[in-house]
Amino acid sequence: MDAAGADLIFHDCGQLSDFMVKEFAERLRPVILSLGSSRRLWEDAAFVPDDVVLFGNLPTKSFYSDAAMPLERVETLTLDLITRMKAVGHPFILGSECDVLHVPDAAATIRRKVDAMLSCGRAFPMH
Repeated sequence: MDAAGADLIFHDCGQLSDFMVKEFAERLRPVILSLGSSRRLWEDAAFVPDDVVLFGNLPTKSFYSDAAMPLERVETLTLDLITRMKAVGHPFILGSECDVLHVPDAAATIRRKVDAMLSCGRAFPMH
């Protein structure tokens, strides 16, 4: 990839250990490291070099259901993640843990939650 001038964006939403996160960040040296919602990005920042941007990691797989993920919880999780990442000062992109599922009967519910996540992110800029 280096020879081709391409940057690596590495995503793993699995159940990772601290050791695995550190190894992915240090050995693969992606420009962006995307992790699932099982990880606490503000803690992972201690294992990840400052030139590797952390991406994620809201639990968007549950956005289809108001019972599993109420709108207010999306807002709370978004603001908490932004606040914690700002406190540690590590480069960060607010995003989903993985795919935002397509559930035809829940499209409006999913969209409302994605919109809430993005609105919270715009209201609380990282810089």
